Amino acid sequence: MGYRLQRAPILSVGLALLLAACGLNADGSESRGDSYAASVQRADEARKAGTLTDAVPLYARALQANPDGVEAKLGLGQCYLALGASDEAAAQFRDVLARHSGDTVARRGLAQALLAMGQPSLAMAQLDVALQVDPQDYRALNAMGIALDMEGRHEEAQARYRDGMIRAPDFVALRSNMGLSLAISGRGREAVELLAPLASGRAADARIRQNLAFAYTMVGDPTNALVVSRHDLTEESAQRQLSYYLRLKNLPPDARSAEIRRNPSFFPRPGVAGG
Repeated sequence: MGYRLQRAPILSVGLALLLAACGLNADGSESRGDSYAASVQRADEARKAGTLTDAVPLYARALQANPDGVEAKLGLGQCYLALGASDEAAAQFRDVLARHSGDTVARRGLAQALLAMGQPSLAMAQLDVALQVDPQDYRALNAMGIALDMEGRHEEAQARYRDGMIRAPDFVALRSNMGLSLAISGRGREAVELLAPLASGRAADARIRQNLAFAYTMVGDPTNALVVSRHDLTEESAQRQLSYYLRLKNLPPDARSAEIRRNPSFFPRPGVAGG
């Protein structure tokens, strides 16, 4: 017996890739006067401020000055991750690892790119290496939890999230992903108890709220699920999302897990490699 559901995209947004600026000044001359370090510093500041349209060309300019610059490649890879350009991000991180195999930021970034491409097994291989180097790496533990959830190994995923939460209790992504994993595995009440405080906190975002909406659905509270979904979605989209969640709730646990794994928009994408 198979279960065929109409899948609703979960806050998926089409993102166009940004082209690096050609590096010309207003007078048409090449803007090569900026040093590598200065360009990377400005790019880092732009990336951390969320202005990726500024960060990408600045990293490209830095790489014109120093084609082997590790900092610029990592920063550019992080930008590509945030933009959803997983192949481009992976290329930057692989290039760093080819020269510096012990770079854990690049290793973790490559794993995150592989997750975004729907390749959890390959991602876990990278994360195993990262965690051998630093077992305390809570970001790697978070990414490993996502990879395990993507393979339907929810109890193992929850163990990784718990491990990470001990090391970084304020890292919101771990708690959000833990709540989602609990909801998927049928432990909706625990998921609500974990996610509701997060959803009302300053660090709340659309992903946390949608995880909470799913958890509310799993405990038979569609009213609150709709209230939460409406914060980020139109009424039509919120109703469609609720319908999808209700169909998932009515599946047996194994079938629900399998169905969710077929929906690439369901699982969160880990944060950028360094942030």
